[in-house]
Amino acid sequence: MLIIIGETKVSELFGKIFPERGYVAVKGAALINDENAVVISRNGKAEVIKARGVIVEENAKMSTARGVQVITCGNNPKNAVSITSRTNDKITLSLNRAVKTGKGICEPLEEPFDMIEGFSEFDYMSAFAVSLLDDTDI
Repeated sequence: MLIIIGETKVSELFGKIFPERGYVAVKGAALINDENAVVISRNGKAEVIKARGVIVEENAKMSTARGVQVITCGNNPKNAVSITSRTNDKITLSLNRAVKTGKGICEPLEEPFDMIEGFSEFDYMSAFAVSLLDDTDI
């Protein structure tokens, strides 16, 4: 399971800009389906026990079990996913370090995408991260 934590409309990008995905959208998160993932909520805080990855905005606080990779998204190149450039109609996204995927390791790369009005930079970065971690040709 890939879990996106943060206010996002990312599900609307799948099938338009990024490949179609099975997902469940909930307030503050989009869960990419996988029956093997485990998320426990205690006192209003979610703790991810098992998942391929948790995708968060750069300053978000997230508790995960050992072995669950956290993919940070933000404008700082120290984040796992960041923006290299942006115009009114294009956005270029960068994976800044190798991450584990379902099929192995995805090495750093950079890809341009068309922009659709009404979506945040985080929407694009998190959809990009999901596509990479889910081994999808984008």
